[in-house]
Amino acid sequence: MTLPSNLAERLKLPGRIVLSGLLEGQDAMVLPQLVAEAGTRGFVYVCRDDQHLAGFEEQLSYFAPELEVLRYPAWDCLPYDRVSPSADILARRLSTLARLNEGMAKPFLVLTTVNAVL
Repeated sequence: MTLPSNLAERLKLPGRIVLSGLLEGQDAMVLPQLVAEAGTRGFVYVCRDDQHLAGFEEQLSYFAPELEVLRYPAWDCLPYDRVSPSADILARRLSTLARLNEGMAKPFLVLTTVNAVL
């Protein structure tokens, strides 16, 4: 599957691009091509929940094993809980933010969920 020429041209312009309407599974096939075309600009893909994020990450590893994927998970607790977030989630979030802060030299994709974005 190749990208339409008007989409490839749009990727060269600054600003946000919103794609919708792809079937589940088809997005994992198309997204690596978009990321490759965009260069070091990077993409953020927002999944519905952690279950869909895990499935999408698995699909991406099949279609584009060379693509650098940064995972930004949601917290596993509420803001005023007496329990702290798990160390794994805290480490993964900080690691992703640190990688983004230092700059990326090759195409990358940030995978996250609606709860993590909120």
